[in-house]
Amino acid sequence: MVGCFLPLFSCGQSVQGSPPSTGFTIESTQLPSSASAGITEIPLPVDMDLAKQFVTIGFGPLVLGKMGFQSSQFLTPTLSTRQVSELVLLVPEYGHFKGAEVAKGIQGFAGRVSGVAFGREGSPVLYVHLPYWTHQREGPNTMGMGTKISDQDNEQLVRELRKVFVDELAAEEFGPDTINERVIRIWWH
Repeated sequence: MVGCFLPLFSCGQSVQGSPPSTGFTIESTQLPSSASAGITEIPLPVDMDLAKQFVTIGFGPLVLGKMGFQSSQFLTPTLSTRQVSELVLLVPEYGHFKGAEVAKGIQGFAGRVSGVAFGREGSPVLYVHLPYWTHQREGPNTMGMGTKISDQDNEQLVRELRKVFVDELAAEEFGPDTINERVIRIWWH
């Protein structure tokens, strides 16, 4: 029925005066310190019972040991290395992925990364978020500006990640995320 009325409508744009040629200004307002007062650690902690349910549902029969629902594509938010290590343990084995060994590997980077996301892209995947500044490392919120992490220090951290996850833990794919080069994607087949 809608198609019958379309020819009756005409679309147009009226010509108006030209837009102002003067520049524009942007104002910003500093947030009060109370805006981040409740943030005590980076990344923010999550309800681990819910996170475990999320991962258990995502990996489905592999974790549940019975017929169930699963998702071959999911990702947690960025979590602390401690939290992600707990979640990785829920997947005991998936091809070359060995949950207990991967959890130990993740724990070795505690306090040196901003956080880690865990999920599935068909097979298990980790996204390790690397900080640009020292105050962006996981842990207690220092509420101040840290120092910039040099490209050389970042490259050293990436080499260490590669050694652990590719050389020792047999990840098949390792490299920077297509959008953010300070996020390293690690994937097992």
